[in-house]
Amino acid sequence: MRSTRSLLLLVLLVQSLLSKVWSTPMCNNQCCRFVERFPGRLRKLRQDYLQIRDFYEANDDLHTALLDQSVEESFKTPFACHAMSSILDFYLRTVLPTALSGVTEDTRELKPHMESIQQIFDELKREVNKCRKYFACQRQFDIINLNSTYSQLEDKGVYKAMGELDVLFNYIETYLASKRHRSHPVSL
Repeated sequence: MRSTRSLLLLVLLVQSLLSKVWSTPMCNNQCCRFVERFPGRLRKLRQDYLQIRDFYEANDDLHTALLDQSVEESFKTPFACHAMSSILDFYLRTVLPTALSGVTEDTRELKPHMESIQQIFDELKREVNKCRKYFACQRQFDIINLNSTYSQLEDKGVYKAMGELDVLFNYIETYLASKRHRSHPVSL
């Protein structure tokens, strides 16, 4: 009886431990851990923003959106980590330094919150750049490489480029076909 009870307690303990392990994401690298910890940083960003939002919204009389639909769409592409890095860089180099330099005696209580946002953005930018492979962030097409290869081929470059037009046509066809509306039948 006693050994059955001990065995039952041991099974329950093991099951409890395993359920924690199974419900916790298995992060075996720094990038995974960064992603798992980000909700806490996001909460901090939002808390800091709440402290400065009213001041900046009250002084914004422009009707144009800076972070418009195109920015949102950029975050849904395979190039999203590049878009994020660029936007964070913009805020770190331009927006936040300008905001911090504009702090006056009347707005000095906003400064710690702006500095906190700046620090989190800086950490986020470093992590995103460090974790490009983890995010499977594809590099944007770099025409410089194509131009360089073409130049290295000298007079033969034109022949190579013209000879591969069919490959280019296939790429264009595949791309445009992927943009077609699925509800329309394909006409042949």
